[in-house]
Amino acid sequence: MGLKNNNVRTNAPQIPIPTGVGLDNDGHKLSPHVLIQPNIGLESDVRNPVVEILNNNLANEAVLSQKTRSAHWNACGKGFFELHILFETQYKQLDEITDKIAERTRMLGGRALASFEGFLAHSRLDEESAFVPDILHLLADHETLIRFLREDIRKCTDEFEDEGTIELLVSVMSLHEKMAWMLRAYIEQEPVHGESQKRILRDE
Repeated sequence: MGLKNNNVRTNAPQIPIPTGVGLDNDGHKLSPHVLIQPNIGLESDVRNPVVEILNNNLANEAVLSQKTRSAHWNACGKGFFELHILFETQYKQLDEITDKIAERTRMLGGRALASFEGFLAHSRLDEESAFVPDILHLLADHETLIRFLREDIRKCTDEFEDEGTIELLVSVMSLHEKMAWMLRAYIEQEPVHGESQKRILRDE
């Protein structure tokens, strides 16, 4: 049971991944500094593209986490208590995922994205700040990220042979599959109308 997410960013402006900054001697002005590169059996021509993959996924997770927070903060009506708890549980899981991805990025000698500008520029999801995402929109985003993760796992396996990143991305994909299942299970309890009904009819 899948849903194509029409809110995937296809022409997002790109900004470079940050290379790192440091304080100069007066403690105020920022200046570039050199990151000490790891000697872990992965050359830079492998580590650099993997860091890019990780930062793209970090941006995806950060945007989906904020969208899930929006759903949590603005939940109302029938099912309020269940949804309030469900969304809170899921955005906390997403925050844990971002930490793990950022840590892996640093392990490979890269600089993890850490700004809203960077997240929005590199995410493959739309922020959609004009409205509060409902459970179907969040489900579509999870399923979209699962498909992207499958592609990234294949690339890390076939092109880069980076077992550490593969293991991380597989675990992240599994968590998204579980979160998507929980969202679908909640929807299955409710009568469906409009776009929800169209989705179920398409998937049957």
